[in-house]
Amino acid sequence: MTNTAHASVQINATTNDQINYAAFLNNSANPIAIKVSSVNPCPAAVFPTDGTPGDYVLPPIMETPIVLAVPALPFYMTAISNVAGPSLLYVTPTADQS
Repeated sequence: MTNTAHASVQINATTNDQINYAAFLNNSANPIAIKVSSVNPCPAAVFPTDGTPGDYVLPPIMETPIVLAVPALPFYMTAISNVAGPSLLYVTPTADQS
C-alpha cells in the first residue's frame, strides 16, 4: 500500500454464516485510512483534513486487531497510507463477538 489509495478489493468468506464484522490489523509503521462499502467499486479512502471528515484511521504498529461492523458479505474496501512505501494491512471477516 502507498500514499495512493489502493483499488477497491472484495472481501468475502467461505462460510454460510451471516458475517457483519471484520478484524483489521495494521502492522506497518504508518497509519492507514480505510473505507468499507457494500458497492463496487468502493470510493477511495481518505485521511481527515481540517473541515473535512475522513474515513476510519488505523493506528500504526497495532498489536491486536480491531473489530469493526461492516456491510454484510461480500463487502468492498479501499485503503491508503499517509506515506509512500510498503504497508501491510490484514482484513479477516469475523462473526459476532458477543
